[in-house]
Amino acid sequence: MIEDNWEPTEDDIEWTRGQLERMQVGDTWGVADSVLRKDIDNVLTVVQASPTSIMPLQRIGKVCAQIGYKLNTEGAEIIHDPQAAAQQAAQEWEHEGIPVVNYDLENAEWMCIDPDAEAWRVIVRHESDDPDKPHEVALSPMDYNLVAGDELFFTWDGMIVIERDEIIEMADNDTLMANLSAGFVIIMPTTWRGRLVPPHLRGLIFRTNRDEEE
Repeated sequence: MIEDNWEPTEDDIEWTRGQLERMQVGDTWGVADSVLRKDIDNVLTVVQASPTSIMPLQRIGKVCAQIGYKLNTEGAEIIHDPQAAAQQAAQEWEHEGIPVVNYDLENAEWMCIDPDAEAWRVIVRHESDDPDKPHEVALSPMDYNLVAGDELFFTWDGMIVIERDEIIEMADNDTLMANLSAGFVIIMPTTWRGRLVPPHLRGLIFRTNRDEEE
């Protein structure tokens, strides 16, 4: 086994503490090709891990020891393609007897439950026998990404993020600034049309479809 003499800095400790404080019991955290789950009694359980995640998990364990958490590795599933495995597992999730993939993922409601900590939930709904009380489930952003896929995860207010290749093409053609000035594309700010934007979307470039509206 490779000896790792790494020790966490104060910044490492405080960052991890903040991450865990933002998570609710049952939330998952994808890091270093592994999936961690926050359990009760300050336990962080390794649900899945890859061979390359062993050393990062050892370091996370050191940080956890500093903030009063136990890193539980018993029963962890060793996988070689963590992202594919997580996406496949998400297809089998159910809520109130309905597969979560059958919920209205396109019209998900992003809700910031703690602005100071930037803690978010994604509310998805499914029609029920009572039109006024649809089935409803709150997902963590990571879980929503696994269920809904990247396209919906990187969509906001009906706008889809522009891929890197297209941004480069606009920059090479010297049309990026013109598109920004005309309002055809935007750099997503912290707040858009009076709504707080999730952190993973801020600073990305979106096509506004303004040309189609006109």
